[in-house]
This record gives sequence, C-alpha cells and structure tokens, in this order.
Amino acid sequence: MAAEDQLRGLREAFPGAVRPNHRRSQMRALYVAAALLLGFAAPAVAQTTLKYTFVNPMSSHFGSAATAFKDYVEKESDGRLKIAIFPGGALGGEREIVESLQLGTVDMAMTGTSVVGNFVPEVLIYDVPFLFRDTKQARAVLDGQIGKDILAKFEDKDIVGLGYGENGFKMLTNNRHPVEKPEDLNGMTVRVMENEIHIAAFRQLGARPTPIAWPELFAALQQGVVDGQDNPIS
Repeated sequence: MAAEDQLRGLREAFPGAVRPNHRRSQMRALYVAAALLLGFAAPAVAQTTLKYTFVNPMSSHFGSAATAFKDYVEKESDGRLKIAIFPGGALGGEREIVESLQLGTVDMAMTGTSVVGNFVPEVLIYDVPFLFRDTKQARAVLDGQIGKDILAKFEDKDIVGLGYGENGFKMLTNNRHPVEKPEDLNGMTVRVMENEIHIAAFRQLGARPTPIAWPELFAALQQGVVDGQDNPIS
C-alpha cells in the first residue's frame, strides 16, 4: 500500500497532526502466508507519542520497516507525532497486542493474520494454503479492492487497518528428518500459529499441530515440546 494511503489513515486518526509533503516516497509491501497487519487503535486520542509494537526483534525486517515508518511519520508531521518502538514482544504476544490495540493501551502494531483472524475472521482467507500463485499475484490482490475491503472490516473491532507488509512464503523446518512428501509429516509435532486453518492443514497432512505464541517458540524447540515449525526463512 502506498505511503499516501498510510498518511491518510494517520490524518483521519489524528486530525491536523500530519501535513502533506511533496517529497513522498512509495512504501509498498505485502504479506503472503503469514500476512502482517499495521493497525491503529481507533479509540486513541490525539497525542505526540505513539506506541508501536511487534513480536519480532529489532534486527529483523520488522525492525527495518518500523524504523522506516517512524522516520517517515515524524518527518511528515514536522515532529508533531513521535513513534516509540517496542520490539521483541516487549508488550506481549500477538493476541495480547491486538487486545491492547482495542483497549487503546497500544497505538500501532504489526501482527500476523493468523492471530488477527480470531478478531477479524475475513483475514483468514490469506492463510489458506497455496492461495497465491506467486508474489506478483499476492501483491495484486492485497493492493487491490479485495485487500482494501478486508482492511475495512477492522473498524468494527475498533482497529484501523493501514496496510500490508511482506513476511515471505512459509518454510517448514524440523529436527527429525527432511520433509519431501506429505507422508514425511506423519506424527511430527509442528508449532503453528493460533489459527484453525493452519491447524486443520497440518492435521490433514498427518502432523500434530501445536499452537505456540511466537515469543515462546525457541524455548519450545530447545525443550523438545515440538519437532519443528513453519515460518518464512526471513
């Protein structure tokens, strides 16, 4: 989604805080399997500092996106809006983050659709396996009318969807053996997001899907709670 659309969302949420600047650049992005959402808490009142959080570390592409967004917003608002970034699950897991958006204790967030789908079910269409042929097709859908219509559904949950960002296609990793065919998943315990579509898909393949929050994933792998997990390599 273009930076102009994101800026428009800021103006609507915080009237007068952000003014146009002709030196704008495009900030296009998309999410493919584990689509991420950039959201505003609708009840938030006008303020100079906005809390922006996500579960990934600052060294990830999430951190790069947040830094670029922070620089853009602070420049376009002539310093009237400040973005305070809280990475690495500092303000909770993704479910807690979405609930905090609704309560207004967090102002902005990047989260996966797998968790957001528990609040806005329409988003779960993006999690259907093999939905998109390639990145080009995914971008066309997310940046098109379908993507905009689904973002509009967030307002009923007191959240404003500003756009999509790229998180890469999913990859399966595990500590047991290579997975080259569906039968290789038989009996394998695989960490999945809190998402009925993901759970059903892995169950159909013969695996034992186990929902675990992202901040707890590495410990679960180290302790042998799960054999593997599916996430983008990025």
